[in-house]
Amino acid sequence: MKYSYNWLKELSGTKLSPEKLRGLLTLRSFEVEGLEEIGQELEGVVIGKILEITKHPNADKLQLTKVDVGKTVLDIVCGAKNIAVGQKVPVATVGTKMPSGLEIKAAEIRGEKSSGMLCAKDELGLGEDHAGIFILDKDAKIGMGLAKFLKLDDVIFNIDILPNRAHDCLGYVGVAYEITAIENREFDYDYSGLELPKVKSKKLKVEVADKELCSRYVGAVMENVEVKESPFWIQSRLAASGIRPINNIVDATNLVMLELGQPLHAFDAARVIGGRIVVRRAKKGEQIAMLDGTGKILSQENLVIADTEKPLAVAGVMGGLDSGIDPRTKTIILESANFNAVSVRKTRVGLGLKTDASDRFEKDIDPNLAEKAMVRVIEIIEHIAGGKLEGIVDIYPKKVKPWKIKLDLEYANKLLGENIPFKKSVLILKSLGMDISGKDGELVVEVPTFRVDIKTQEDLIEEIGRIFGYENIKSQPMVTPLVSAKVNKERFFERNVKNILAGLRFDEVYNYSFYGQKDANDCALGEIKHLELANPMNPGQQLMRVSLIPNILKNVRDNLRNFKSFNIFESGRVYWPNGGILPEERKIIAMAVILEQDKSAETFFAAKSAASDLSGKLGIKDVYFDNFDAAPSDSLLGLWHPGRSAEIKVEGMDGKIGYIGEINPLILTLFKINRRVAMVELDLEKLMEAADVEVEFEAIRKYPTVLRDISILAGREIMVDGIMKNIKKSGAGLVVDVSLFDIFRKEEKNSFAFHIELGAVDRTLESAEIDAVMAEIITGLEKELGAEIRK
Repeated sequence: MKYSYNWLKELSGTKLSPEKLRGLLTLRSFEVEGLEEIGQELEGVVIGKILEITKHPNADKLQLTKVDVGKTVLDIVCGAKNIAVGQKVPVATVGTKMPSGLEIKAAEIRGEKSSGMLCAKDELGLGEDHAGIFILDKDAKIGMGLAKFLKLDDVIFNIDILPNRAHDCLGYVGVAYEITAIENREFDYDYSGLELPKVKSKKLKVEVADKELCSRYVGAVMENVEVKESPFWIQSRLAASGIRPINNIVDATNLVMLELGQPLHAFDAARVIGGRIVVRRAKKGEQIAMLDGTGKILSQENLVIADTEKPLAVAGVMGGLDSGIDPRTKTIILESANFNAVSVRKTRVGLGLKTDASDRFEKDIDPNLAEKAMVRVIEIIEHIAGGKLEGIVDIYPKKVKPWKIKLDLEYANKLLGENIPFKKSVLILKSLGMDISGKDGELVVEVPTFRVDIKTQEDLIEEIGRIFGYENIKSQPMVTPLVSAKVNKERFFERNVKNILAGLRFDEVYNYSFYGQKDANDCALGEIKHLELANPMNPGQQLMRVSLIPNILKNVRDNLRNFKSFNIFESGRVYWPNGGILPEERKIIAMAVILEQDKSAETFFAAKSAASDLSGKLGIKDVYFDNFDAAPSDSLLGLWHPGRSAEIKVEGMDGKIGYIGEINPLILTLFKINRRVAMVELDLEKLMEAADVEVEFEAIRKYPTVLRDISILAGREIMVDGIMKNIKKSGAGLVVDVSLFDIFRKEEKNSFAFHIELGAVDRTLESAEIDAVMAEIITGLEKELGAEIRK
């Protein structure tokens, strides 16, 4: 949030420079993310007094003026009609660079010299008004810089207020409290004096139908107000804090919100039917036009402020257009209320409305602040709009009172590691607005209701520590034994898998753990019951994923715009509903392989090679690929190409460790992908179980091996793994390795070509022995698989 240094200085009485104050706030309270000097763009603009006005001799619409700017009298040509002799006006002197970038130069206009420019508000960057010259107050000092007179020479603090302090420090008073506490002073602000007058309204009735969502509602009627432009001091304070001035009534509510952190709202009383305010839940399908011009359809989860017929505002978020303040308004109803933080957050997320009011209400503010803010805004409106208070209605069924916490200062010093004197601790707590009683190190601290974050003794100790200054606490060596953290085997294994995949030329991607219903339907996952988020970030992320594949397919689609081929992988959790409150979480590694168009037929085998390489580098032996035999709800069968997919299994392990296959072309079409995509999906826990076996090492062979090639024709139902197992079984222990190097379809059969590596550990094989082994292999293929040897 943006904070004006001048306003903070006025409230806190600090004499620190902006730079020193920034350092102290960052150390003791909140991070000041930046400082911005304003008013510099008006350097060269001074206050002048009009001494004389005459008609321009050569132009009907221009006038000649003589303006006293202190050190000299300037001749200036002006076309505005609202100026008069004796008025004080802003004068841009020669050489001034205006906020628009225009540089003021001495000029001759229709034969008359002009040495400057009389300025309108928009030319000064102080608004959008160009109706005439900006007329200043009579007490403006001739020759003074305009920025100094209007107090525009300011420094804006950009402070990151953390959520646990938003209830009090999203207002200037809260930050001023912090400043005075840091400087060891008590805050001089008449907080307790802001009490509602005992004047009950006769023209306003308030009904709170849902007291759980609205713990307090203060309404006030003010009559005979004059809606007009706000005084400049209000406009400048709002602008410095990032809020656009609108009119004096709305600006007064925004000013008090900035000052105290309590949002307020003003209704045109003439548009509140029956003079009755009802705080209720919206009716299903009820509609409202908002102040920002949008229309919203409400649900029963939304709390609204209504009259007897229609909603007037969405509680805690934004007012309605039909009850807003305009120049014709004469009687207003002011609202200062306290709404349930969770309800406000759900409403603003559901309606897509984020406002200054919702930012504060959803952080849970003090109900007693409603009274303080109402008193303050009434004071301001009486002063700037001439309004008169008719009466007040205050609905506050469960009053929140200050609470007491016992504080053991000996325990506090032990926890902080510093012996902070008794008087110093008491002074710190008092400077934060707390009342102290007790002695001998045992204190009873009464916490003000606006500090809703302080609930325990430890919270008080934290306050003492940060205001004392953590930088002032002497560092000491630890006296407790240091124990190294336990090794997280799962994380180390996952990191190893990622490193291996990176070595296999895979790039890692990161996706959200959610996808939309359309993504689920497009991937044939729509029939699986997903866990749904109550408040998704957007409609396309309402389901918790049961597979990594939908989001990876979107990655593939996006990357195909720039790359012809690539390999990507993701490691993440999937969430399968199991009938309980929490889902079953599984850690999955998913890999995607995409080859260039002319090599797309090899995509499946490239993915298979990657899966084999990964398992080999993890020390997993006897990996094989088998037909799907699981239920569709478990195996996500609809995702895969029916003829180019398999389950990945390991000899000796029950069940599968994952899947491999090309994605179903129909699904690829829905994702607008016109290329074959092969994917591997592995269960990380099962993969780790398979890798968590003792690795055996074999000595390097002393005797050479030989290679023989064999080409066979087999039925389309015969799997490659089945052929390779048969070859190894028939090889009488002499088959070292079998690898497929060619495959194609011939009529109704498949043609396979294999490299067979033969060798013995104790001798060099002779030709006759090799021929005998090959004969046994051929016989086994013919008899057991019905294969035909191609010669």
